[in-house]
Amino acid sequence: MKAMFRKARIATSALAAAAVVGLLAAPAAQAAPAGVANPDFESGASGWNTFSLPFGTGIITDDPALPAHSGTWKAELGGHGRPGMDRITQQVTIPALRVPVLTFWVHIGTPTPATFGYHELTVEATAPDGTPYTLASRTNKDSGSGYQQVTVTLPSAFYSSTEQKAVISFFSVDDAANKVPFLIDDVSMAYRLKMSRPFFPPVLLKP
Repeated sequence: MKAMFRKARIATSALAAAAVVGLLAAPAAQAAPAGVANPDFESGASGWNTFSLPFGTGIITDDPALPAHSGTWKAELGGHGRPGMDRITQQVTIPALRVPVLTFWVHIGTPTPATFGYHELTVEATAPDGTPYTLASRTNKDSGSGYQQVTVTLPSAFYSSTEQKAVISFFSVDDAANKVPFLIDDVSMAYRLKMSRPFFPPVLLKP
């Protein structure tokens, strides 16, 4: 009888542990209930706020001279050949008890002429209290062929027990040394469960 009791306790503890591990091992990423609007820019500037100084408009473009990652439209920041700044922003909704993960594709054009100068792209997320957090940055020294995927997890300031808003922004600053555009396309947000260490119930053994 004691042996049967011991086996039952071990089986119960094993099932409980398996359930916890199974829960944590389940797919963590979930479809965004309120993701990025117009993530591939195929609807032009819809869903995005744009700012360009002193160049005016034209940040989101279907210019075939610089192909998009997918489709025909993309955001083109910088590369004007004179000092200035470009910025695109969008407010997103972060569900309660979810860790937000930002993914985007970036292509940094080859400098023309091939001198370094100063050209920088900064990706930021602004928390509800107005604090900006730098998620990623690139310069003209990172130029290369083709698009590169960038995935970054937002810091703990964007994790909350209640739903909250955040502003995602892509911001470029460049000088007149050369024309180096930063191309942004296919921006997406995923929301993951916060991972924690599994809890294994103690196994109680009786003699």
